[in-house]
Amino acid sequence: MAASTFMAAGARAQAPAAGATDTAPLLLVAALHGREVAMRLEGRSATAARTPAARTAATQYALGLDQMSRGHFDSATAAFLAAATASPDVARYRGDLGFAFAAGGHWSDAEDQYRIAVRLQQNNAWYYVSLGATQLAQEHWNQAAASFTLAVAADSGVIIRQLIEPAGDAYERSRNVEALDTWSRMAIARFPDQPTPWLRVASANLRSDTSVGFPAIRRYRTMKPQDLVGAMLYSEYLFLGGRFDSSAVMAEQATADTSLHHLASVILYNVGGHYLTAGQPDSAAQVLIAGRAVADSADFARYDLLIGVAKLKQLQVFYNDAAGKGDCHKAHAADSMLTNVTQLITAGLSADSALANQALRGTTQYRPVIAQFVHQCGGR
Repeated sequence: MAASTFMAAGARAQAPAAGATDTAPLLLVAALHGREVAMRLEGRSATAARTPAARTAATQYALGLDQMSRGHFDSATAAFLAAATASPDVARYRGDLGFAFAAGGHWSDAEDQYRIAVRLQQNNAWYYVSLGATQLAQEHWNQAAASFTLAVAADSGVIIRQLIEPAGDAYERSRNVEALDTWSRMAIARFPDQPTPWLRVASANLRSDTSVGFPAIRRYRTMKPQDLVGAMLYSEYLFLGGRFDSSAVMAEQATADTSLHHLASVILYNVGGHYLTAGQPDSAAQVLIAGRAVADSADFARYDLLIGVAKLKQLQVFYNDAAGKGDCHKAHAADSMLTNVTQLITAGLSADSALANQALRGTTQYRPVIAQFVHQCGGR
């Protein structure tokens, strides 16, 4: 990632190396705030270089800040380590050492130093934030979520824009739905113009409280109308709300993202089943065919069965109209439709043998009358 810089306590520090999750922007801000808070908590007497060891530590610390501003991560790390060794109980030295390790991509070492900094200054919430950021970069989701929770509990002032996505990722990846919902609501309260928390509130409340989730997903859609994940979640809410036409439209839109194919196919299957129950075979067949195109192969049988049932109902209407009008041009079309319907329903036997056998009895009833219709039309 491109290097970026920021002013921090009289020195500039380059951005940390990107980890599994890019926590660099958050660490930059946390380092600045953590240092400021640490200095305030230390007080003038604690920071005064009264002993040779303290003076050595202060000198090495200043050198570390200078080296960091130049992008010399290894030199900065060595200087901060010397400062922390000379004055092991100064949280600020540990915090900047952790930052230097992170800047060089040494995430585990950075985590170790932030743990010490947290122990030395338990009321410095920014060190909890930095600790969580290093854990997130290593994909330690549960630990990162716990660190961010402690940070917010210590000082809600840490809820800044740069924390919204990393903390949300930690809660989401740790599968803590309740904590994710709580965090997302806090993020919305602080920054209502941030889209992702609205999506996460909607996702967390899909099965529990649609009165909260529905407004949240609608708000997200106004902010990011082209987002396919949002379209898929909106489709699920629309289905639960009985708005089946719109639900199908959103699900089909979401199929542009292959990672959403399975979810979309589930919605389309259920919408197709609703249309069948409601006596709308044309709509059912259209939606079910779209769903089968993106469904897992394991679901083909149940799709084929419902498509076959929908087409059987279409066949009934088609044949009755053609036979009633004596339209011989449609005789062979009816025969081809019957063959296709029989194949589909047979393919769906493994999904629901009772429904399939019932439908096959219907095809059996139509076979002789359609054969007779073709014969009467002279085989044309």
